[in-house]
Amino acid sequence: MIGDSSEAIKREHIGGNVRFDFPCRPLGWGRLFGLVLVGFGLLFVWMPGHTVWEFFQKLQHENFNVGNLVFTVFPLIFVVAGCVPMGLGLAIIFGRSRIEWRDGDLFCTELVGPFRWTRRLPRKPISKLEVSTGTSQSGTNPPKAMDNFSGITALFADGSRKVIVFGYPKVWAVAVAEELRTYAGGGLGAANPLRVEIVETQPSPLVADAEVTQKPADSLVQLEQRAEGLRLIVPPRGIWKGSMGLFFFAILWNVFMGVFTTIFFLPGTKRDVTIGMFLLIISGFWLVGIGMLVAAINLGRRRAELTVAGNRLSLRTEGIFGVKQREWSRNEITAIRAGASGMEVNNRPVMELQIHPVTGKKFGVLAGRNEQELRWMATELRRVLKVPARIT
Repeated sequence: MIGDSSEAIKREHIGGNVRFDFPCRPLGWGRLFGLVLVGFGLLFVWMPGHTVWEFFQKLQHENFNVGNLVFTVFPLIFVVAGCVPMGLGLAIIFGRSRIEWRDGDLFCTELVGPFRWTRRLPRKPISKLEVSTGTSQSGTNPPKAMDNFSGITALFADGSRKVIVFGYPKVWAVAVAEELRTYAGGGLGAANPLRVEIVETQPSPLVADAEVTQKPADSLVQLEQRAEGLRLIVPPRGIWKGSMGLFFFAILWNVFMGVFTTIFFLPGTKRDVTIGMFLLIISGFWLVGIGMLVAAINLGRRRAELTVAGNRLSLRTEGIFGVKQREWSRNEITAIRAGASGMEVNNRPVMELQIHPVTGKKFGVLAGRNEQELRWMATELRRVLKVPARIT
């Protein structure tokens, strides 16, 4: 057993192999997020799943109809999509991990009840094992380590990396990594034994922002130099780029809702609920779809102007919801930088231009634009206002 917790990790040696069986992740209140994902998945799956179920029920009493099959395959796509958040939610609530070093290969398994998903890591030299500790941040406060949400990552000699396990206390991860390195590294007496290094999974926002003095070649942002300052005019990115995939998902959602609603009102459709009840339930899904579509259009159509006049910085944003303005004096700003917005797309943080006030939370704008473009705009604003990128 490893660690002094009652939920210790079980270890089993078989010859030159070893297996570590982790318990369910001790996430505490974090499991509530899993419940939210399960609830969302059930709500998402209910209507398309009901349609698919009715189709298979009809097959027992009616002849096969190609038209019915077409209307069933489409909802089936949404059933599969809805199972994804449900699976993630169940993994958060009940999931546990297993690590196996077996016959020279490293296997990582995620288990949720009777279901399991096993990965075999690439058979190539591992240079070190990293124990990554997550961080969280509130406002301008320094980032805080989340020792109960740590993991182990294998860094290969060619520079690539693979996650081995995540979501466990750091002390557990360190103990397993120290023992695992004696197997993956060929033993403590090997010529190049593996190292175990503790790192943070996210870069601290307190480090200085990289200076980008040259405007990126593909940037459409206009820079107007003025005697008392400057003005940056940021044009819209367009719906496809600006919405970062939200527009496509909203279209898919609303097309499905249109098909499903049409099927319900077709003559001869068997209805298990009254029209009033159906409209009450379906209206919530329509509101979600319309809301996503409107938000995607707003993201794609928004434009911004950042103006420095004297010792004041003003921000003017314009979208389909109208015009919004913010203003700060030089003395109210402690830093201007490009930083992570807190969102991720394809496991990469979505960057934004951040204005850190002396008191209160940071203000982020222009999320999703090119990172070098954001760093260049931050550099220009810092140069004129004479503020740092580091939060002091």
